[in-house]
Amino acid sequence: IIEMLLVLSIVMVVSSSVILLSASKLEEMEEERFYKQLHLDIQRIQAISIGENKYTYIYFINNRRSYQARSANVILFEKELPRNMHLADESTIKTISFHPNGNLNNFGNLLFETERGEKRITLYIGRGVINYEK
Repeated sequence: IIEMLLVLSIVMVVSSSVILLSASKLEEMEEERFYKQLHLDIQRIQAISIGENKYTYIYFINNRRSYQARSANVILFEKELPRNMHLADESTIKTISFHPNGNLNNFGNLLFETERGEKRITLYIGRGVINYEK
């Protein structure tokens, strides 16, 4: 019986460590998915700006835990940030906007606070397209 309890305790320790590592990896993957989706959403509103010859915007709302894309006061889409992430107060950009010709109106840093620390995305103009640095 003692041997059986020892084996069960070892199995429990190994199983719990695997679960903890898996949860951490899932959060990391969710953050990476968010950055890719944000990149696609920024490209999408830039394309709408050019195609419809209108100003387009991405606003961070709900205490900076989600964002909303707009064109001419029409909501195009709204997305939630991962649950352990929000746009930091120190972020130099609170709104991403495009001129009707597709040029970025404001550039600087998007600073996101996460459980693992701060993540920075730098938006700047380069040859008429947006470049990202993480």
